[in-house]
Amino acid sequence: MQPQYNTNIKTSYQDQSVTIQQDLQETISFLQQFIDQVDLGLSVQSLTDNDFEALVRDDRTVLNWLAMHGHYLHEDSFHLGFRLVSELDIDGAMLGIYAASDGQLHIFLIESLVRNNRTHPLNGRLTTLVVIAATYFLALREESVGAYVVQPHQDLIQHYEQFGFEATSDANVAMYASYESLQAAQERILAELLN
Repeated sequence: MQPQYNTNIKTSYQDQSVTIQQDLQETISFLQQFIDQVDLGLSVQSLTDNDFEALVRDDRTVLNWLAMHGHYLHEDSFHLGFRLVSELDIDGAMLGIYAASDGQLHIFLIESLVRNNRTHPLNGRLTTLVVIAATYFLALREESVGAYVVQPHQDLIQHYEQFGFEATSDANVAMYASYESLQAAQERILAELLN
């Protein structure tokens, strides 16, 4: 039985949010090392204000990034931006909030801006990289229990299921994966990519 999604996200105390941001930076460092090891030619960083504004204005975006600006500004925001090493433009991004009070990462947006460019190294890999990052981040947090993808797009539900996420209700309000499910997916992904 999957937990019901709770829309009242209680986040960490202010003194813990520095630690959450430090853990985000450690996660980014780990993910960049992984990306370099598999030679994807990508750079990953936390989103800057300029990156977020560029996502809002980018014609390639389908998701409503502007509506999530408050989540981006939240002290416990968890966000990543992916781009080619040689480029300035964001090619994919994710935005979430980590709620230390219940040990859940709430992922609100995952969007590839190169989904129609089959030769781009991020094409078809964004969710994989997000799962690797989320799992690593959750491993750093003692209270972590899992992650939600909030309001997943209907066309991506089966895709997210490949990474251990399951619908929390028939209404597809959210999908949930326990830390253990994410860890199993990450181990499978790493074995496939590194062998």
